[in-house]
Amino acid sequence: MWTLQQDGPGAFRKIVIDPPRGSDLRDGEVLVSFLAGSICGSDIPKFLGHIDPFNQESGRSGSPLHELVGTVVESRSDDLAPGTRVVGRLASGRGLAELVTCPADNMIPVDGRLGDTTATIVQPLATVFSALDRIPDLASKRIAVIGLGPLGLLFTHVLRSLGARNVTGIDRVDRSDCAEPFGINEVVADDATRWAAGLGERTFDLVIDVVGHSQEVIAAAVDALAPHGHMLVYGLPDAQYVFPIRPFFRKNATMHGSHTDDWRPYLHRGQAYLLEHSRLPDDYITHIFPIDDAQEAYRLYSLPAVGRLKVSLTR
Repeated sequence: MWTLQQDGPGAFRKIVIDPPRGSDLRDGEVLVSFLAGSICGSDIPKFLGHIDPFNQESGRSGSPLHELVGTVVESRSDDLAPGTRVVGRLASGRGLAELVTCPADNMIPVDGRLGDTTATIVQPLATVFSALDRIPDLASKRIAVIGLGPLGLLFTHVLRSLGARNVTGIDRVDRSDCAEPFGINEVVADDATRWAAGLGERTFDLVIDVVGHSQEVIAAAVDALAPHGHMLVYGLPDAQYVFPIRPFFRKNATMHGSHTDDWRPYLHRGQAYLLEHSRLPDDYITHIFPIDDAQEAYRLYSLPAVGRLKVSLTR
């Protein structure tokens, strides 16, 4: 089968390797053939050559891709039969391959009304719903979302649909063109630290870090929090941070993580949301590349820019 191999930072090579075999599946696993995938911000450090010590598959063939739509080829699952088109999170993160093995609990059947690339939005939506379930009373809150890449924009879209009182989005790229389609009341084109320092008495009930890999963004989020506020860490964090504990302590604030550990309920919610908001895919997926052009697709995704949101891959 084909798979993509990184011989060095920022470079893919298509190679042929022995495929996984259905006879090697464990109970509760499925063998899935690739139909489409989408690039996540957490894939980019790996693409650029940073080995993730928390992901043992990092740097191996097929990595990095975990947002996957495919067809079940063989199954040891009671509810995902061969021939079922599925969407979900590929546990290994090695989705740049013709065939992949995945826990069936990480997948759900794709609704027939969704195309392959459109269906890739289900998985990131699932993570948004999983994260927001940790926050009480969203409808009453003033919310700041730091990082208006594709996932940050999914947060703003969902937050407004859930009745958030006011949504402010902060990004170094000017996302003013995304305000209306993604439900943002105020777009700030600035560095998070500078933005937070200039807020004065204007603070937020909920601040969401969708940037990740930055203790400076975490510190800005604490600065922007109102007393008794909630802070949601969504963007993939590094292992160790210096944390501004005293201002956080004096605000009686609460910090939530957002690791999803029960995929199917949230995948179903993400798919239902996608079907309800038929305009979202056209606003969200701005570029689609064939798998043979994956290197160009990842390079494009690694450079945030006006007009570039989600980038998807097809076979």
